[in-house]
Amino acid sequence: MKQLSPRQIHLDFHTSENIPGIGSTFDPEAFAKTAKEASISSMTVFARGHHGWLYYPSKKFPELIHPHLEYKNLLVDQVRALHKVGINAPVYITVQWDYHSATTHPEWLIRKKDGSHEGGPFTEPGFYQSLCVNTGYWDFLKAQTIEVCELLGDELDGLFFDIVGIRPCWCAACRAEMKKLGIDASDDEAVRDFAKMVLDRFKKNMTELVRQYNQNCTIFYNAGHVGPCTKDSADSYTHFELESLPSGSWGYLHFPLTARYARKLGKDCMGMTGKFHTEWGDFHSLKNLAALEFECFRMLSFGFASSIGDQLEPNGTLNPATYRLIGKVYSQFAEREEWARPSTPVVEAAVVTPESPRVEHQIPESVMGAVQMLEELAIQFDVIDPGMSMDAYKLVILPDDLVVCGGFQKKLEDFVAKGGKVIACAKGGQNQDGEYPSCFGAKSAGPQNVYPDFLIAEGKLAEGLEPENEYVIYMQGEALEPAGAETILSARAPYFKREKDFFCSHRYTPSAKGEAYPAVLQKGGVILFGHPIFRQYRKNAPFWCKKLISNAIDLLLGERLVRHDGPSTMTVSVLDQPEEARTNLHILSYVPVRKSATIDIIEERTVLRNVTVKVNIPRQFTQARLVPEDIPLEVKDGSVTIPEVNGYAIVELK
Repeated sequence: MKQLSPRQIHLDFHTSENIPGIGSTFDPEAFAKTAKEASISSMTVFARGHHGWLYYPSKKFPELIHPHLEYKNLLVDQVRALHKVGINAPVYITVQWDYHSATTHPEWLIRKKDGSHEGGPFTEPGFYQSLCVNTGYWDFLKAQTIEVCELLGDELDGLFFDIVGIRPCWCAACRAEMKKLGIDASDDEAVRDFAKMVLDRFKKNMTELVRQYNQNCTIFYNAGHVGPCTKDSADSYTHFELESLPSGSWGYLHFPLTARYARKLGKDCMGMTGKFHTEWGDFHSLKNLAALEFECFRMLSFGFASSIGDQLEPNGTLNPATYRLIGKVYSQFAEREEWARPSTPVVEAAVVTPESPRVEHQIPESVMGAVQMLEELAIQFDVIDPGMSMDAYKLVILPDDLVVCGGFQKKLEDFVAKGGKVIACAKGGQNQDGEYPSCFGAKSAGPQNVYPDFLIAEGKLAEGLEPENEYVIYMQGEALEPAGAETILSARAPYFKREKDFFCSHRYTPSAKGEAYPAVLQKGGVILFGHPIFRQYRKNAPFWCKKLISNAIDLLLGERLVRHDGPSTMTVSVLDQPEEARTNLHILSYVPVRKSATIDIIEERTVLRNVTVKVNIPRQFTQARLVPEDIPLEVKDGSVTIPEVNGYAIVELK
C-alpha cells in the first residue's frame, strides 16, 4: 500500500469574479518558504474552484480564466515553488459545484423529480446548484482534466476531485438512460440506485482517463464522508481523505466512526480538518492550538496522515499567523509519525453498521452511540458493513437498527459456532420478518406496547449499579421471549403508557412494581438486549447503559486488550508495527466542551497524572518507554504507569 505524504494542507481558493487583484501579491519563494517552515509535506492547490474560474493560462477555456487573475501562471508556479522545497502539490478540481457552469449551462443541472434544480435560488448567494456528470458536463470535465494533466505532465502529484456525491437526478439525460434501462423514474429508490451507478461509473471513467496521462499521481473523489457508499467504487481511488471538521455537519464523533470503517477498505487514509474556528470559508479565524493538536494527533493515533484545510486569500499570500499555528502542530506530528505510519490497528471487536451503501451523510444514531461508548470503554474496534469478514474479531456488536438478510444471519451462526461472541441490541440481527438467528435463542413479540421499561439491577450484568434499583430505559424496546436463552436481566413495566389522558408527572409513568419480564437474554456467546441501548446512549448518555454494555463485554470476553484507570474522556488506540517489533499505545487527553450553541470547543490540553494502562496484546513485551521523549517506564504484570499525559502520549512496547 503506497503511503501518503503525512502532513498536508488543503488550500481552498474559491474566489469571486467580483474581487480584483487575484494573486496580485503572490511570491513563489515566500509561498514555499512559509509552507516549509510549517513542517508541511504536501499542499493541494487549485485548478478550478466552486465559482467556476481557472487559475492557470488555459488554452482550451480562456473564457474561464478568472477575469481578475493578475498572476497568470498561479497554479503552475505554486506547484513548482512547492516542488523546489520538497513539498508535493496535488491539484484540486471541483465537480458537482461550479457556479459559472450552473448559470451558463442549465441543461447540465441536476433536476429534482418536480423539474426544479438542486440547490438554492440563483438570486441568493452561494454556488450550491449541483451539476450532473451524466450530461454534456462530463465532456467539459474530461477536457479540463486532460488540460491539467498535460499542463503539469510529470509534475502532477495528484488530483482531488471535490463534491462527488450520490445525487438522484431527473434531468433529460438521466431520464433518457433510465427509460432505456427500464427503470421506473417515479420510483425514488430505483432512481437513487441509478444515481449511484452513474456516480461510480463517472469515477471509474475519470480514473481511467487520468491514467492515460499519468500512471503515478494520487486520485481522490470527495463527498465529505467515506463509508459503505464508497466501497463499490474503491478501486477508483488511490487513497481516502476523511473530511471531518468538528463543526458543520460532522462534529467530533464523525471522524473516529468513519476512520474505523475507511481503514478496512485496504488503502492508506488521511484525516482532514480545518484551521477555521467554524468551517470552510472562515478566512479570518484561527482554531485554538489545543483543538488543532487534538484533531491532527487523533488522525495519527489511527495511523493516518493529516490534512488541515485553509483558504488562500484572493491576493495569493498565505497568512503568516495561520502557518505559525499549523507549524506548532505539524512539528510535533513529524516527531511522532514514525510510531504510527505505517502500522496495523490491534482490535478485538467490530461494530456492524446499518449505514446504507446508497446514501451519504446519514449515519445511524445507533452507530454513533456505539462508537462513543466503546471509545470511552477503551475497546479496540473496527466499524464494518455486513459484507465484510468477521473472522478477525472476538466480538461482533450489532446496533439497535441493524436489520439483516438471511445470508448475514447464516454468517452470524457460523461465527458463533466457531467461538465468536455477539452483543445485539433491539432489532440488531433480526431479519425482515422480525426473527433473530437461532444462535440467539430468542424471539421477539414485537415492540413493547407499554413503556418505558425499568431494568432491575440484579446479577453479574448489573455489577457496579445500585443493587435491585430500577433503571429506566426511555426508548421503546423489543418484547423478548426466551427460546433456549437464559434471562440475565429483567424489567418491569410502568402503570400505563403516557398518552392521551393517561399521564403522571412531567415525563413518564413510574414503575408499577409488577411482575418482571426478560430484558436481556444470553445463550452461550450471545447476549441480546431488548432495548436500543446505543441510540439511548447517543441521545442522553445514561451511565447505566454504558455499564451494562461494559459488563456484557466482560462476561463474553473476560480479558480486554486495554483497560485503564484514567477518565472516560481519555482515548487509547493500539497500533502494531511488526517490522519494528513493537506495539504502540496512542493516548489522547483533550476534552471538547459545548461552550457555544453549535460548536464543541477545545481550549487546552487536559493533563493526567499517574495513569495506569493494563495491556493484553498478542505481542509479548518487557520494555516500555514514552516516545519521542525516550523516557523508560516500568512494566509490571502487563501494566504500564505513565507519570503524565499532557494531551498526547505515545507508549512504545517492545
